[in-house]
Amino acid sequence: MNLSILTSFSFIIFILVFFSMIFAFTKSQASIRKWSILVILFFGAMVSSWFMKDLSGQWVLIEAGTLIGSLLISMSQNEKSTSVAWKFLLLNSFGMGIAFLGLIIISFGVHTIVTMNIQSILQNVPNNQNILVEIGIWLVVFGYSTKLGLVPNHYWVSDTYSESPSQISALFASIIPVTMSIALRPIVHMDMLIHHSHFSSRHGLLVMGILTMIYSILTLYQATDLRRITSLIALFHNGAIGVFLWLNTPDEVFYLAMTSLIVIKALIFGTMGTLRLDLSSRFIDKIPPDEGLHPLTRFLYLASIFMAFSVPISPMFLSDMMAMRMAVKHSYYWYVLVPCLGISFFSILLYKVLPIVNIHSRDFREQNKREIRIRILLTIIVFIISILIALFGFYNFSTGGLGDV
Repeated sequence: MNLSILTSFSFIIFILVFFSMIFAFTKSQASIRKWSILVILFFGAMVSSWFMKDLSGQWVLIEAGTLIGSLLISMSQNEKSTSVAWKFLLLNSFGMGIAFLGLIIISFGVHTIVTMNIQSILQNVPNNQNILVEIGIWLVVFGYSTKLGLVPNHYWVSDTYSESPSQISALFASIIPVTMSIALRPIVHMDMLIHHSHFSSRHGLLVMGILTMIYSILTLYQATDLRRITSLIALFHNGAIGVFLWLNTPDEVFYLAMTSLIVIKALIFGTMGTLRLDLSSRFIDKIPPDEGLHPLTRFLYLASIFMAFSVPISPMFLSDMMAMRMAVKHSYYWYVLVPCLGISFFSILLYKVLPIVNIHSRDFREQNKREIRIRILLTIIVFIISILIALFGFYNFSTGGLGDV
């Protein structure tokens, strides 16, 4: 796995999400053509940042994605979505502002001639270890963790994903965490080059990741809203990313995990949107007993949950196993906490969503039949892609590939 493969799969997933928005959008009467331009710009800005070798250029593209993203959240065209859009913009811009200050401090601390070229900074960090560099790295990690959605600046995640149209939520949940992981990876490398006499920012990222996972578990127990439950899955995965970045895996493992993340997030939010379209209420405890639900929409949502956590044919399962093997190889035995948290979250999640199994089966609603069928077709394609990625990963792993984890 490499950046080119990650980009290719990202483009495929984007096309599927984009088609879902163009041909099966029901959230509002908004002009889809007008909004589709912003969707393309958002995807283009975020993916372009993956290839930037200059930290400042990367920051500009990510911040551009923040501004465009805040507009996309308001596609629902109601008061609540507008409020959520402002929260998204303010919190993310706050974090990005802190990160940019950190980038300036790092650049000044490691050079006599200021530059933000990633490779140049990495080469100079070992010979310029000082308090300025450490402070700069701390600021960047804290700032970017806001955009990633880690504790304590995680409050935008649940609201954004639960109040945005499902296609926008799928796009955000897929692209934003991967973009921030790619942006944070060289910062983690810089931190590892410094001989710390105290708590490092890399360990801070680890702590924020674990706290985010714990927070997701505690919040999930009280949730009854299908959209919010699904958004908490994304938040839990964000916390796991923080721990994964701390491990500093080989590039092949890193890009496999990022590819898996993009596909699985699109799958989860895609199936959630289809399920929600086939139900009269987003609150599980308020669904009438005689409501009825098409068995295929129910199956796809439950299957996507299993794909996100526990099914061996899922690429997420393979990524988790490789991370666990790397942790054991380096004697990080405490890492067993991560799968334990995952099992806890998954158990509560099943307890929350299994009541939909008791809803009797029926055909699709007439008013939404066309949109639901289109979404199901696109979702099945994402399912197939996720299984193919897992098979590709298992094959490479069995033949000695994937960075010799």
